[in-house]
Amino acid sequence: MLDRTETEYACVGVTEVEALGLSKTERSLISRYRLLSEQEQLQLRRLFDVLTSNPEDQLITQ
Repeated sequence: MLDRTETEYACVGVTEVEALGLSKTERSLISRYRLLSEQEQLQLRRLFDVLTSNPEDQLITQ
């Protein structure tokens, strides 16, 4: 319990992105994403969905 208490206090003032142990590049991408408008974020999410989809999965479902 003491270790947990010390860890919680050590994270005070640290942003949620830094607390996740992300790389500098990942933190940069997240901060830039947050600067986008809601419409731009939606378009970017749609693009990511298309880029990460597996075409073979689509053939099976059709």
